Amino acid sequence: MLDRCFNRTVADTPSPRSTRASCAHWVGLLLVWGLAAGVSSPAAAQRFLPDDPLWSDPDRMDMPFPAPQPVETVQEGPVELLRRLLAPPIETPTPAANVNTVEGVPNSSWYTNRHYRSPRSDAALRRGPNTTPDPAQQGSWQVEQIHDSALPRATIRDSTGRRFQLLFDTETYPELATGAAMVSSRLLHALGYNVPHYWLHDLRRDRLAPSPNTPVTDAAIDSLLTHTLRTDSTYRALVSRIPDVERRIGPFSFRGRRVDDANDVFPHEDRRELRSLRVVAAWLHHSMIRRRHTLDVGVQEDGRRFVRHYLTNLHITLGSAGARPKPRWSGHKHVLEFDQVLQRAATIGLSGAPWLETNVPHLPGLGHFGAIGFVPEEWRPEWPSPAFQRLAPADAFWAAKNIRHFSRSDLATIVETADYSSDATETYIVETLRRRRDAIGRAYLSRGGGLGRFTVQGDTLRFRDLHAQYNDAPDSLRRTITWHVFKNQSNELGRRLAQSTTRREAIPIPPSRARFLRVRLQSQSLGETRVFLRRTLPQTTLFPPMSMPYEVVGIKRRGERGN
Repeated sequence: MLDRCFNRTVADTPSPRSTRASCAHWVGLLLVWGLAAGVSSPAAAQRFLPDDPLWSDPDRMDMPFPAPQPVETVQEGPVELLRRLLAPPIETPTPAANVNTVEGVPNSSWYTNRHYRSPRSDAALRRGPNTTPDPAQQGSWQVEQIHDSALPRATIRDSTGRRFQLLFDTETYPELATGAAMVSSRLLHALGYNVPHYWLHDLRRDRLAPSPNTPVTDAAIDSLLTHTLRTDSTYRALVSRIPDVERRIGPFSFRGRRVDDANDVFPHEDRRELRSLRVVAAWLHHSMIRRRHTLDVGVQEDGRRFVRHYLTNLHITLGSAGARPKPRWSGHKHVLEFDQVLQRAATIGLSGAPWLETNVPHLPGLGHFGAIGFVPEEWRPEWPSPAFQRLAPADAFWAAKNIRHFSRSDLATIVETADYSSDATETYIVETLRRRRDAIGRAYLSRGGGLGRFTVQGDTLRFRDLHAQYNDAPDSLRRTITWHVFKNQSNELGRRLAQSTTRREAIPIPPSRARFLRVRLQSQSLGETRVFLRRTLPQTTLFPPMSMPYEVVGIKRRGERGN
């Protein structure tokens, strides 16, 4: 346990600052012992430690796997729904717990930084999460189980013995579910989430055979395929697989922690990637997201056993509810909202909302997925989520800058993987994703003046005005720039070095021998961003030469009301 408190895994991987806080009781005991011995703690007020900012969370230490929990045992019935609906609103959410000093989310068993921090090639965007081979093209696929569900589904093994899930669209709504899964899996993966591997196949009937020693028969396979559309003697099939699974544990919760997983140290409702999933889900119209559409699996990596956390059932994103399109109200109301029951009854369900007037073209693969009437702040899932309800402005900003980073070309590259039969379908989905992306940027990117991508190049601090970059403002805003020496050991400001006003996105760093500097970039109406710089040199150097470069070690954004 002390190994975790002092920020090292068995592989000497640095942990995020917030992981240290999870060991407060251990550190507290050490401080008490130190004070009793007359020893002071110089790090008590220290803002930045030598390994900040940290980009890896040590939640992949070797731990026994938790016991499996089948989906059927997850309590998400009417009582749980009412409890969430009747819960009092959270006026001021506390800050997310698993954030580093530059307001980023470290890599973990939940999340991996990808497209925003390291733009992915077109080939990587098309490949998405798929790092393992798709089902073997030689030999038959043996059907082990045919599932009783609204969509035609089965479990198969290929000739190499690997198990996959097989899913087909219904004959009434071709390409709807399979297309949604292909597109959303690649977008979510590029955003950093863990998702299953998905492949599309044009499948011939003779590739499927009953698995020995199972109740599956050829007649049952024929019956399965009668519910999907056949084109040129093939069936459009979505094949999926979660790799490297040692144990299927069951869904994760959007609240609390797994008491049977010592790696799970942050309450789930305080994880930024889960809070911000509300903004991501709004973009992808993943309004049916709930606990049963997630999965924890036990994996083994470099000799260590730990739990990895997945978002699953991505065929119910975009306009798809799986076997049919989503209802028009989905994404605009919870399943049951007491304050709107009478209104909806009195107007026969018609309340004049813009989304009720949205008409989606009748094209293969399209459900109720549009940009008209899409207001990111008002979007809501069908089931309230404890993590979504704790979304703070800083969480929304983080999600928005990641989403807004996708170019239209990126979106088109990803949508191509759905292989829609109609070019009009492809164009419609690309444009809808683009317009919803832009709405999210306008809604959430103003925090702290809307600045991002801070870097030091020589003696200059560079950044991007995201509103200007994305054409949401005609030009970069004029802002006041104030430089101070920063006293890291006491977490206090030193003397002021310079002050100016500028619209530029590159500002000179004033000459100073100080180890740390702080600059405040203040916009008149959009708040401010504070950036902390540190010289990259050994701590033993008392008088660093001015030629030693600075690096960004901390970022803190504040809205116009201090939020």
